[in-house]
Amino acid sequence: MSVLQLAKRSVTVLAAVCVALSGCGDSGPDVPFNPAGTSADLEAMNSTFASPVFGSFAVFSLQFDAALAPVAPLISASAQAFDFRSATTPAGLRAAARRNAERVAALVPKPANRSFSASSAAIPTEVAGKTFEYVDGSYVPGTRPGAPDNGVRFLIYAVNPVTYEPVLPLTEVGYVELTDLSGSSTQAARVIVVSGETTYLDYTVSVAAATGQVTVAGFVTDGAIRANLNLRATVTEAAGLTLVYTVDVPQRDLSIDLSMTMTGLDTQSGTIGINHSVSGPNGRVSMVGEITEAGGTLTVRVNGNTFATITSSGTADPVITGATGQPLSDDEAAALQEIFEVTGEAFTAFDEMIVPVGGFLEPAA
Repeated sequence: MSVLQLAKRSVTVLAAVCVALSGCGDSGPDVPFNPAGTSADLEAMNSTFASPVFGSFAVFSLQFDAALAPVAPLISASAQAFDFRSATTPAGLRAAARRNAERVAALVPKPANRSFSASSAAIPTEVAGKTFEYVDGSYVPGTRPGAPDNGVRFLIYAVNPVTYEPVLPLTEVGYVELTDLSGSSTQAARVIVVSGETTYLDYTVSVAAATGQVTVAGFVTDGAIRANLNLRATVTEAAGLTLVYTVDVPQRDLSIDLSMTMTGLDTQSGTIGINHSVSGPNGRVSMVGEITEAGGTLTVRVNGNTFATITSSGTADPVITGATGQPLSDDEAAALQEIFEVTGEAFTAFDEMIVPVGGFLEPAA
């Protein structure tokens, strides 16, 4: 697998919201665990993010806010270190969590100013309705029609799936449409990615002033399989980062329900708490535990029964053993490894979804 890993997916993420996961993929404890089937279900979800169009979107969106907020880019200035790989080690998870926290914090008003100004969440007037083209390494407004009056379009182009660099000469593959949906108490933007006659992504990013919560809700497809997604993140000085990640793949009757917290946003001392479950026609698997600077342990249950332990240390890959210390079969170990990787991929997914709108979802100073 890896659900959000640009390298394998190629790329990955998300869709029309499954708000109540209890009704999605609820196969219950009586469904026998089929590790090969579970891996296939996760690969199906991964495929929704694996289209070349999604890859182009992920790469070129790093440039969007520089075009919309050239004086002080909000998100992309820190995106130069963006890592498309999933975070699967304790160090990688902690670094990804901190990066998420920084990006969420950049989007929400400070506690002393829990409000938005009328102009703080809007497409700049001078570019509203414009279609941007990629010229000599950056986006510039062009003359092509079609962009919404209260938004903009960015043309996207083919990228090399190994280097993530634009293929030269540039080959246009579609466009990304950003529409401002902000109100007096909520910043919001809709993101649509289209190639040919297919809409590959359609989601909304919203920021609630009262709670400081950032939500990403919508869908992603590869043209055949659709994944629905809802990501919710909150950052506070006292509690740290909380990320809730839910994904539903109706065609596989698959649902993923993941919540993670990181207390102490210092990557040298923070602790990540993980509560993760995958439910579908091939069984129900859950992982619960903590990861610290030194590593951590997750207890794995299958259909409610203790099944295995995942142990991580330092920068090493996790070690998976059976409940009594016995080795697992190759299929079992592979399925649990893929499920574990969803934790890091959730952070990557959130990054990929909020980066495109950083240029105008900015709180009042």
